[in-house]
Amino acid sequence: MLLSHTEKLAITYGLMKMKNGKPIRVVNNTRVCSDCHTAAKYMSVVRKCEIFLKDGTRFHHFREGKCTCNDCCSSQPNLVSIGALRTSHPNLVSIGALRTKVVADLEEPRREIKISYLFPSPLSRICNRVPSNPAMEASETAESIHLSDDTEEAIHLSDTEEAIHLSDTEDNETDEPIDLEVSWEDVLDYRKLTVEDVMAKTFKTLEEAEKFYYSYALAIGFGPRRDTRGGLFEGKLRTRQWVCNKQGYRDKKWLDRETDGSGRNRRKLTRQGCMAKFRVNYMVDEGYYAVRAFDEDHSHQCANPRQAAFIRSHRNVDEAALGNTNTMTKVSIRPCHAFEYMVEQSGGYITVGFTRKDLYNKLDQQRRTTPFESDSEGALSYMSALAAKDTHFYCRFSVDDEDRLVNIFWRDGNSYVDYMCWGDVLVFDSTYNTNVYGRPLVLFVGSNNHRGSILLGVGILGDETADTYTWLLSTFLDSMKGKKPTAVITDGAESMHIAIGRVMLEARHRLCSWHLSRNAHTNLNSKDAEKAFNGCMNKFQTVQHFEEMWEVMLQEFELRNHFWTTWMYERRQLWAQAFFGDVHMAGMRSTQRSESKNNFVKDTLGAGKKKMVDIVPQMDRAHMRLRNNQVRDDFNTMNSFPVIETHLEDLEGHAASTYTYDVYKWVKKEIMNEKFLVTKGFQAAAEDDHSVHKMANFKRQ
Repeated sequence: MLLSHTEKLAITYGLMKMKNGKPIRVVNNTRVCSDCHTAAKYMSVVRKCEIFLKDGTRFHHFREGKCTCNDCCSSQPNLVSIGALRTSHPNLVSIGALRTKVVADLEEPRREIKISYLFPSPLSRICNRVPSNPAMEASETAESIHLSDDTEEAIHLSDTEEAIHLSDTEDNETDEPIDLEVSWEDVLDYRKLTVEDVMAKTFKTLEEAEKFYYSYALAIGFGPRRDTRGGLFEGKLRTRQWVCNKQGYRDKKWLDRETDGSGRNRRKLTRQGCMAKFRVNYMVDEGYYAVRAFDEDHSHQCANPRQAAFIRSHRNVDEAALGNTNTMTKVSIRPCHAFEYMVEQSGGYITVGFTRKDLYNKLDQQRRTTPFESDSEGALSYMSALAAKDTHFYCRFSVDDEDRLVNIFWRDGNSYVDYMCWGDVLVFDSTYNTNVYGRPLVLFVGSNNHRGSILLGVGILGDETADTYTWLLSTFLDSMKGKKPTAVITDGAESMHIAIGRVMLEARHRLCSWHLSRNAHTNLNSKDAEKAFNGCMNKFQTVQHFEEMWEVMLQEFELRNHFWTTWMYERRQLWAQAFFGDVHMAGMRSTQRSESKNNFVKDTLGAGKKKMVDIVPQMDRAHMRLRNNQVRDDFNTMNSFPVIETHLEDLEGHAASTYTYDVYKWVKKEIMNEKFLVTKGFQAAAEDDHSVHKMANFKRQ
């Protein structure tokens, strides 16, 4: 009933803490939904009390089941949600998202409970007109809100669970009536302040004075800025003055300055000689600041409430918004989308408190104020932190003559374990457009026991020469204690082929079949010739049979003197399946896994080119996602058993109990194909008395 309805939660909280018949007042910054409006009418009848509800558009007064708005509320759902209200302890009420301000007449005199917004802004506080009274002062901070009635009661807001802690005594009721009745007409309206009202103001600190003038400026529609200040007295400024941001005029030297020839327009004039000002002096004997000068007249038109949100001095990206944006950026959510999320949370573009450009500027300022002297230093520092947590973490880099980072390779301890278990086949490829330096990003990819991809290492290189790849492969083997793979698959780059011959001479090097198919499509003009080439490349056959098929293809399509087919035949041991029959390839014949991981990494990094200090944490997160998929597959295999369906029940059952589910499906497919095999013929051998039977698919007979 109460889930995600802020108004009903606020009214329910007031009913829990008050005697029957006492009025309840609720302030919300969005329009009330029809559900909450109807519930408020019923509550006013059942509890026989008056409910005052001020939403973002109008004022509602519920009494005896009727509302003063004549049921003209919007039927749109409430955009501001609040977590489920839990009452596990009579004196502890847990609130999920603190974005609704509740002002209730509690049984103890002169008390006010305020719940601050998740994304607070000065404009939202002014527009909602929360009652302000010296007897009900409360310090609104992100950490805690302390009441001012000289009690020990306080509202503590922690990062993990926000709660309202009342006093330990459950009997908070009193028979004495509350002598403070605050109506909406008594709400402080800055537009109605006179010069005499402002001149009578006193402040304990300069911060209070500045906050008052900034709130006043926001309500009126202008932007203040600090002006002159006096000397110090016992650590306190004797005087401070604020003026309108349109005070004075632009210096003539900037107006007479010639353009730089770039064609850009000059900055528009904003100073209009406004004389509005506000000055306070420190009264030594009294110990507070008193207003000594106040001029409310402006020489320009002030902004209306909707335009006031664009005044520069009233825009500020607070730590909460910056922290939310940083968190979203880590999961590849762009700052512009994070801004839209905060707009939705706060109730609109006006109440969010800053613009999209302000958020981007704040993020840029955060990057520029990094404690690291260079991008590479920040990346290496992050890797040092990873090495402190992971004793098997490995990182090696090289620098040039000017001590600049050139090549770098790293892998974590889990990658080392994965390689030791499933490092028979290694696939590596390079990708671009991932970093601001235009350097290739190289991923080492393998296959685990679920036929899933695993990331074995990451490298960023200065170039793609044979010497650079030789350094990279040597570093990779050194990180894996010298264990070499049995097979390596690449895209056919000559520099990679040379480096593999230098470092992994014992490993069988295979070229990617997908890249070769694209080359065949480009170099062979006939689709039939392209199909014949793919058959020679992918068919499981003997070397002799491959030679026969190749000869037939050359004669049929007149490719005997073709340059590309001649060059490919010279390298046939690098791509034809007939030459890899005795090598375990883990079901791989292309760099598709590496290409898939390249796309996966680009999705993880997000749009735009990243710096090194951003790439390393994002790659660490990509590792986490892949490991989570592997744990999920392990869990599914351990907690389920496939249904036996084929005619070879014993063989299928043995495969189901021995292999993981993904490998079992591979075996099951072969068993299903066996049903359609028939003997086509046989050929007896004279030497060792054995015969060779030829099998064929029954469907193709």
